[in-house]
Amino acid sequence: MVMLYEFKNYNKHGNVRTRIVPGTKGKAFSVNPKGLGNYIGVRVFKYEYHHELNPPSLANIGGKRYILPTWQEVLPETELSDIKWIKPKPIGEISASSSDPNKTYKTVYYPESGKFHCNCPGRWRAFDGKCKHIKALEKKVKVS
Repeated sequence: MVMLYEFKNYNKHGNVRTRIVPGTKGKAFSVNPKGLGNYIGVRVFKYEYHHELNPPSLANIGGKRYILPTWQEVLPETELSDIKWIKPKPIGEISASSSDPNKTYKTVYYPESGKFHCNCPGRWRAFDGKCKHIKALEKKVKVS
């Protein structure tokens, strides 16, 4: 199993140079400091993935590795454990009951992307993708 590290050091001109390097999980990161300048910094690295609903996945295409669905190119050694999934916090959340007393639907609004999500079947049936729950939440948060 591989772990990613962010490695920083000064180059010969005194500027900080940063690289992402793979290492072995469970083993200490080691480096020969000869020729690397008077500053070396190492920390565990994780790629950041931002999305409201879809979890990240990895794909190898054309000899390169990508985080999907954002198509962010990553190192070939990257695993799902090297990705930090950052979900934006929703505002304007409502719960609605259905005709079945055992079901409730959740509708949320994500201001960073301007998207509404509802898990009722009416969302997929509506021509514009807006069920009655989303329309009610749009009025509540005043987004047109």
